[in-house]
Amino acid sequence: MMTAFRATMAGLATALIWGAWPVYSRVAVQDGLSGLDVSLLRFGIAGLILTPLILRRGLGGLTPWQALLLTAGAGVPYVLAVLGGLSFAPAAHGGIITPSAMLIGSTLGAWLLLRDRPTGTRLAGLALVLAGITVTGIEGWRSGAAGSWMGHGLFVLGGLLWASYTVGLRAFRANPFQATAVVSVLSLLFVGPVWLLFGESRIPAAPVATLISHAVFQGVFAAIGALYLYSVAVGYFGAGRGALFSALVPSVAVMLAIPVLGEWPAAPTVAGLALTTLGMLTAFGAFQMLFKSLRKYTLSNPASLRRPVSR
Repeated sequence: MMTAFRATMAGLATALIWGAWPVYSRVAVQDGLSGLDVSLLRFGIAGLILTPLILRRGLGGLTPWQALLLTAGAGVPYVLAVLGGLSFAPAAHGGIITPSAMLIGSTLGAWLLLRDRPTGTRLAGLALVLAGITVTGIEGWRSGAAGSWMGHGLFVLGGLLWASYTVGLRAFRANPFQATAVVSVLSLLFVGPVWLLFGESRIPAAPVATLISHAVFQGVFAAIGALYLYSVAVGYFGAGRGALFSALVPSVAVMLAIPVLGEWPAAPTVAGLALTTLGMLTAFGAFQMLFKSLRKYTLSNPASLRRPVSR
């Protein structure tokens, strides 16, 4: 039986994998792999592992259009959008902008389509998230990095695609593991032929150890592990609140980009990170929960309010 604790742990684990994904995906790009190569490693491994489940259970009650919508949101289109962005902008920017756009899109989608009206606190948090995205975008524009605006735009697109998966998962009441299998197998059926026909593959020239490491991370941890854990969190908390676990993603991505990629964030990026993290924590109600806990402790321990008598 799913409990709040287990759903929370699933959401936190998802955030950690998500934070590592843009960093490790940029490593794959730097290792010479193309976006299609990374997509094939991701969905080739996951698709082959989960194909028996699809053969046994089919789409698991999803209609073909529902399955395609979920696949577009968390499958090949999402991956290619973010990987394309990583070709133009640093991984730290992707780690901030993509989850922020996903949070905003999920909140609006849940509000308009699922009647999950956000509270004033959540809206205030979203305003801070938007401010953080704006600061990060301005930093890329002022730095004069060629094509950085294109990378930021692709990060936003990736976030909105993931938001469609989040809202669709809740609206269709899909089983988390079945949804993971559907996305992985349908993505493999799409990316496999495209990779064979149009992809100028760099996989044969890559070292075996490099391919194995990327295949394990992309295919097992990112495609299956994170997607399943996130689906569990959304299934328990709902689309709007489940999406808020992305609060940890920017911090993880920025901190990992330093030792792994040598990408030290500029001051505006740090400011954008601070704003987005503060906004996500505010939207999640973290400060409200902290205040209530302190108030409850104070009321149950009145002695803590007494000032020591000076002699």
